[in-house]
Amino acid sequence: SHPAVPRHAGTSGVLTAFTQRLPFSLTAGQHEVVAEIARDMAKPCPMLRLLQGDVGSGKTVVALHAMLNAVDAGAQAALVAPTEVLAGQHFATINTMLGPLAMRGQLGGSDAGTIVVLLTGSATTRERRDALHRIASGEAGIVVGTHALLSDDVQFADLGLVVIDEQHRFGVDQRSALVAKASGDNVPHTLVMTATPIPRTAAMTIFGDLDVSTLTEQPGGRQQVATHVVPVH
Repeated sequence: SHPAVPRHAGTSGVLTAFTQRLPFSLTAGQHEVVAEIARDMAKPCPMLRLLQGDVGSGKTVVALHAMLNAVDAGAQAALVAPTEVLAGQHFATINTMLGPLAMRGQLGGSDAGTIVVLLTGSATTRERRDALHRIASGEAGIVVGTHALLSDDVQFADLGLVVIDEQHRFGVDQRSALVAKASGDNVPHTLVMTATPIPRTAAMTIFGDLDVSTLTEQPGGRQQVATHVVPVH
């Protein structure tokens, strides 16, 4: 019942440049999920999709594809994480994967790229002021942050995609507050990610009209994840 702006990436923008510079190939499962998300984002109704997969299954690069899809369509993407440590890790990973494509307008940056900013509660006054300006002006195509992104003074020029990592650690009102930052009556597309199949996540897929994408294979060259049970006593 809510409208959304269809976001088409095109074939000559930052997403294409990003895929050309990737030093590895996506798995078949990642290609499939990327295509599912692209189809959803091209519709005039908001995407609401859950991306689940084990640690190391490659959820971040899939989410980055979706964010660059929004950027190519002239919109902004916001990635919100529950802790400053995780937000900082996402910010560093995205900048590493994009390289010059994350430095548009800077020395050594690519004109085909965008700007990635980080906003957390520990930001200095100057850092926060600079980040808020870049977000409000639309200069920042990708915004990474914590609950700080929910603040009233955070205003987006055109929020087209919201990515929520470890979605089970955010309340319903918190997710709604970020989605409400889109301009006009249009609802941004939403991608929630989790590696923890808790009952709440299962309930959201049943009662929250969430489409589900699952990464079932590990990319090549990854170390095996070891899980240990630690006794209480």
